[in-house]
Amino acid sequence: AAARGPRRAPDHARRCAHPPAPAAHRSATMPPKMMMLDVEDVDTDASVSMTWSIDQNGTMRHRRTGMKVSPDEGISFRGRDYKLSPQDIELEEEGRCGAGACGVVMRGTIKETGERVAVKTIKVDDKAKRDSLLREVTGLTASQGCQNLVQWYAGFVNKKTHAVHVVLEFMDLGSLADLKRRMGGAGVPPHMLSCIGVQVMSGLAHLHQHHILHRDIKPENILHNSEGVVKLSDFGIVKDLDATLAMAGTFVGTVTYMSPERCWGNAYDLGSDIWSVGMVFFELATGQYPFADISSFPVLFEHLCEKPEPRLDPGRFPVPLCDFVGSCLTRDVAVRADTQQLTGHAFLQNPASIEELAAFLATLS
Repeated sequence: AAARGPRRAPDHARRCAHPPAPAAHRSATMPPKMMMLDVEDVDTDASVSMTWSIDQNGTMRHRRTGMKVSPDEGISFRGRDYKLSPQDIELEEEGRCGAGACGVVMRGTIKETGERVAVKTIKVDDKAKRDSLLREVTGLTASQGCQNLVQWYAGFVNKKTHAVHVVLEFMDLGSLADLKRRMGGAGVPPHMLSCIGVQVMSGLAHLHQHHILHRDIKPENILHNSEGVVKLSDFGIVKDLDATLAMAGTFVGTVTYMSPERCWGNAYDLGSDIWSVGMVFFELATGQYPFADISSFPVLFEHLCEKPEPRLDPGRFPVPLCDFVGSCLTRDVAVRADTQQLTGHAFLQNPASIEELAAFLATLS
C-alpha cells in the first residue's frame, strides 16, 4: 500500500546496556513563486557499485535490502511503496531552507493536497552518499507513527541529475538553533524547555526502542513549528544496531555534541545520543554552548574527557532541570540515564502544554 503522510502514535523505550567508561585517559591536546521540481545543483555521475545497481531508466536498487528508488514509482522499501513523482510537487522559487554535505532542502507544495512540504535533495553520486540515502530511508521508515519524529511522504530519483528527492513534513519555525537565535542570548524558560524535552524524549525513545542510534543530535537537527510541536530530524547517519553487534564504532556526527566515549574512539551505543541531548538542553537553558573554548580538537577533547562535566547552576535554574541535564552529561556510560529514565524524570512531569509553547514562540521575533 502506498504511504502518503504523517501518522501519530508516540512511543517510549527500554534501555540497552552501556559499556563501562574508559579506565584511563589518553593525552590529546507574499505568496512565493512556484516552479516545477526538476534540476538541482548536484553531481550527475551515478556509478554502479558492488552494493548498488542503476538501470537505464535511472532506477536505483540496493542489492542487500532490496530498496528501490525510481523516477516513476517512488521508493520501495521493506515491502511498502512511497509514491510521488516530480509532477506531484511544486517548489518555491526562493524556498531554500537548508543545505548539508549531501544536498539542499527546499520548501514546496504537494499539488493535489496543497500541503506544504520540505523537499530534501540527496546527492547519490558515489557509494557513500547512496549509503547515506539508505540510512535516511531506514530512519524515516522507523519514524513512522511517532509524532515527535519528522515524517515523510515519499521520494524518487531525478532522471536528469540522478539525485534523490525525499518529501518530508515542513516545520515552519525551523530548528532549535533558530529558536536559540530568536532568544537573543537568553535561555529558553524552563517551563517551555520542559515541553520541548517531553517531545524530544518521545522521539528519541521511539528510535531507541527500534534499536536505532541517531548519532547527530544537535539543535540544527531538532525542528519545531508554530503549533508548538517539536520533532527530531535528519536521519542521514543513523545506525541500526540490529544490523551490528549492538555497538557502533565509526566516527560520524557533529563533534561538538558528541559523547566522551565517541571522542575517545571507543565503541558506543544508544547512550551516546543521551549525552548529545544533555548538551542541547544545557545550551537552550543558558543560551550558550557548554564549552567556552573549542578552538581545536585537543581543547574539545579536554572538555569532553578530562574536565568536569558541564553542570547548570542550581542557583539560577530549577533543581529538576539541573538534574535532568546532569543525568545526561555523565561521562560514565554505565551511570548515564537512558530514555526510559529521562521520560520519567521530574523535570518532564509538569511541562508547559504544546499550546502554551506555541503562544510563547509567537512572541519571539
